[in-house]
Amino acid sequence: MLENEQPRVRFSLRWKITLPFIVLALALGLGLGFLVNQQLSRAEEVSFQRQLRDSGQQAADEVVRIEERLLEVQRAISNTEGVAEAVALSRAEDLRARILQTVVTTETDVAVVLDRDGTSLLAIRRSEPDAPPGDYLTLRGEGYYQSWPFVRTILGLEPDALDTDAEGEKQAGMHAIQLGEQEVQVLFVGGPMTDNYGNVFGAVLIGKYLENVTRDLGEIAGAHISTFDSESGTLINTDFSKGDPWNPPGLTLNPQLVQTALDAESGEAPYRTIQIAGQTYGEVLTPFQVRNGTVQLGLMGISLLGGEDADVLYQQYRQQASNLLLFGVLAIVLVIGTGLLVSSWVTRPLVDLTEATHEAAIGNLETIVTKGTKDEFGALALTFNRMLTGIREETLYRDLLGQDPTPQAKEHLRKTLVDGGRLAEGQTVKATVLHAEISGFSTDAQEADPSRVVRSLNDALTGIIPVIYRHGGVLDTLAGGEVKAYFGVFPRGLPMQVSSLQATHAGMELVDYFNALNENRVSTGLPPLDVSVGIASGWVIAGGIGAQGSLRYTVLGNTVIAAQRIQGAAKSMHGGTVLISEETHEYLSGARSQFNTGRYGRLPSEDGGQDIGIYEVEGRTERLVDMSDSGKE
Repeated sequence: MLENEQPRVRFSLRWKITLPFIVLALALGLGLGFLVNQQLSRAEEVSFQRQLRDSGQQAADEVVRIEERLLEVQRAISNTEGVAEAVALSRAEDLRARILQTVVTTETDVAVVLDRDGTSLLAIRRSEPDAPPGDYLTLRGEGYYQSWPFVRTILGLEPDALDTDAEGEKQAGMHAIQLGEQEVQVLFVGGPMTDNYGNVFGAVLIGKYLENVTRDLGEIAGAHISTFDSESGTLINTDFSKGDPWNPPGLTLNPQLVQTALDAESGEAPYRTIQIAGQTYGEVLTPFQVRNGTVQLGLMGISLLGGEDADVLYQQYRQQASNLLLFGVLAIVLVIGTGLLVSSWVTRPLVDLTEATHEAAIGNLETIVTKGTKDEFGALALTFNRMLTGIREETLYRDLLGQDPTPQAKEHLRKTLVDGGRLAEGQTVKATVLHAEISGFSTDAQEADPSRVVRSLNDALTGIIPVIYRHGGVLDTLAGGEVKAYFGVFPRGLPMQVSSLQATHAGMELVDYFNALNENRVSTGLPPLDVSVGIASGWVIAGGIGAQGSLRYTVLGNTVIAAQRIQGAAKSMHGGTVLISEETHEYLSGARSQFNTGRYGRLPSEDGGQDIGIYEVEGRTERLVDMSDSGKE
């Protein structure tokens, strides 16, 4: 084949797309025939009540699984390190810190930790049964738990409950709690917390809202689930839609049904029909039990559409079979036709996109895809073009700034530094320069532990970089233990009052970070690190340094030298010192009230010029930027 010859396609993409549709149509036809045959053959074998009882057994089995899952969470919380000590010392905040993650991860509805008297040390509950993940309320000091019989049994508050029964020390029960303005039922399991001598000093209760229990049971059983009070027969909860018409009193169980459902020797669950929104449902009743049937919580009603109209259901099966057959024939024709149409439409724009992707893959970032359509393929072409433009700009901007630029810096560079010409010329601007140095570790290649040096620097840089970025600065130098940053130049020029305030707060934030870092280092046997910060404000020369095509934006001048000298003076003082120049102090103006300024002094000039006035910043009264979430970035 010649180089310029069009490559031959052995198996057209059009047929590759169409063939699955044809196969799908054939499979659909075979499957449809099978389904119709099954539908007709099973129509006369409908056993409605057997289906109901199977659903009831599935629901009962799911109750056991729900109880087991709640017990797993209860054991996990009880055995969490530090929980027992927090309960013994009544430290609610410590408890919250230790168990909240478990509660959220397991999507638990309610978790309660009680003290010896049955008062809640901490209660974490989902704000409502269908609340989104992570939406929890935290309460404490609730005393109504101590009146619940199963809680009193757990805590040994009843004289006849001191010994565990055959099911063990774990207990269960269902009680109502107040959730906002409504009262909701909750299925609880719980167990005691004991010391080494077997003495009970607290308890952990794990609960699931009854509404969620009912919903889960319905999904497993494939039926509607209702729960009833076993004494009065009144409805407690149901997953039936509460649309009009809705008549809960009509669902109330009569005493005979209640007694029959509770009678284990009856051998068969009682059955009844109910009317909901004009539809007839068949319902079987079964006990709602936990702890291997030792605790009776009420009754469950399992309902399916049909009831006494089973013969109507048979006719519906036949009608559905005819409808399926007609629909299947139309679907096969539609699938094949759609496959041919889609294959013809898809292949055209894919060719252009494939060629452009190949060009980009081999390094040609100037390639462009022609946007020929106004659908998703056109949007894909536009997105592809934007992606390559972004890659080109990112490469240029990263080379200029030496870091990933912020969106504001990108826009500024896009408008003023498109070809790098103005950048190379340079400009004189006012800015604030921060110079910092990390010390406290040896860098002697023969004596120092290289892994410790690298780990220490990485720990330090983890905090330094976000501090500079979040306070509006741009990192100029980040080499070894030295850091140089400038403020008030990018993404746009700022008044000196603003850049001085940003830089001073950034310096104090660095000191705070190293104080926290050193606490952790000392606790692990590592020596503390020291940071010294010097800040100066004034005129600088800003521009791109380097050969055309590989420029690096930086700032030069006496202000940069002054910041470095001030940092050297800070290093000679006590650890964590921040010194600012007299000019920076003046530019702070009314914002000086945000800082506690200490000693004032002057640095003699090294070349016989003017001395540098400096102030020590000993603390601050407020923060400029909230850095509490910086560890997540």
